[in-house]
Amino acid sequence: MTILLPFLVNAALNFALGLLIALFLGPAAFGLYAIGAALVVLVNTAALDWLKLSAVRFYTAQARESDPGIRATLDLLFAAVALTLCLLLAVALLAGFEGGLPASLLGAAVFAAIGAGWFDYHGAIARARFLDTTYARLIFVRAVVVLVLMVGGAWLTRDPALVLLAGLAGTVASVLSVRRRLSDGPLSMTAARRELARDFLRYGLPLVAGNAVYSLIPLLNRSLLAQAHGLAESGYFSLASDIGLRLFPMLATMLEIVLLREVIRLDETRGRRAAQRRIAGNMVLVLAVVLPAALGFWLVLPAFEALFVPPGFRGHFARFMAPLLPGFAAIALFQAAIYPVFLLEKRTWVAAVVAVIGLAANLTWLFGAPGAAEPLRFAAAQSAGFLAVLLVTALIALRALPFRPPLRDLAGLMLASGAMALAVWPLQGRLPPLPELALQIGLGGLAYGAVLLACDVARWRTGLRLRWLARRARAPRNPV
Repeated sequence: MTILLPFLVNAALNFALGLLIALFLGPAAFGLYAIGAALVVLVNTAALDWLKLSAVRFYTAQARESDPGIRATLDLLFAAVALTLCLLLAVALLAGFEGGLPASLLGAAVFAAIGAGWFDYHGAIARARFLDTTYARLIFVRAVVVLVLMVGGAWLTRDPALVLLAGLAGTVASVLSVRRRLSDGPLSMTAARRELARDFLRYGLPLVAGNAVYSLIPLLNRSLLAQAHGLAESGYFSLASDIGLRLFPMLATMLEIVLLREVIRLDETRGRRAAQRRIAGNMVLVLAVVLPAALGFWLVLPAFEALFVPPGFRGHFARFMAPLLPGFAAIALFQAAIYPVFLLEKRTWVAAVVAVIGLAANLTWLFGAPGAAEPLRFAAAQSAGFLAVLLVTALIALRALPFRPPLRDLAGLMLASGAMALAVWPLQGRLPPLPELALQIGLGGLAYGAVLLACDVARWRTGLRLRWLARRARAPRNPV
């Protein structure tokens, strides 16, 4: 629970963050901000994400004691990449290259990307060492400080570049709050080793190439939509896209943190087949979380929009969010359920290949059908790209995995989702937004949970019953 609570708080604050920034910036300025934010994600992913991934895979608590060169190499590589990014930015600005963006926004995006990479790297260190309390503090401090600074910056300045820099300041503050706890001592250049750097590159670069393409898809769609229909229309699309791309990957990361480290531990202690069996079982759990999240969001969209979306974005938000949701669910399932198969086997090249397939599907949908210039086509194209990635990787992973998720459990999940939809759908538009949303969440959750337990999906009902019986057996009995 220590590691899950900050994610729940972060999810709530991320809802507020995107909506409040949109409220104070307005559609056009938010459209420009969203392009800068997408650039932050792209630069961080392309340049720095491989260090976070290498830390998660190679920097274990055991390796920290037996091979200090791992941390030293990672620290030195991060410093070198960050310095290189700063030099490239300086050269680009001196040469007059701005990529169609204001110079201030481009600079802010690059610095914010370095800050985001610094945060992700220290988060990976905390996860690798099972420092759950430290990790929770890192997440919580960043969520709160970033919310205050970015929303305050949007309210005071209406400047997208300053909003990004405010986010950078919050990120730096969160890392500094835990840096001493995560430190392995002063940076030792002599302990760093070239062969380790090459190992990290071989492992991480295919993943980075894939993730960079996934990050490119939203940036490309926002930029093309802005060119075709203006920054305001791009802002409408971007608010829906930002909310989904914050929450669903965060949901997947939360599941990944809890599940993947147990898979790696099983691989080290009980062997590869035990870890693969756990991955197959985890697929059911991930689907049981992601499927109702996406379906439920779609079902409550009218009430959610009326309650939380800024007035200038209403109508447009739900119009874009509906076709975007399948893609958000797909990317979360890919990250939390399918990705561990390739991480365990170190077959990271698969990520790069399927990312290109996803980009091709996005562009094909965008330009290959009549009506391609319509704004909603950009949302459908983004979902098509992410769904293509999920389909291809799922086929490859299930062929490589010697175990399968039980069909009975999958059927139970489909039945539970149908029951949730039947409970929630008739309530749309029947009540004022607040009681309608509360009733939809309550009834939908009850219907979904009841069917899950009735079908004993993943033997959860059996596990609860056995736990209750064990607790009852341990309880002291009153003498007669």
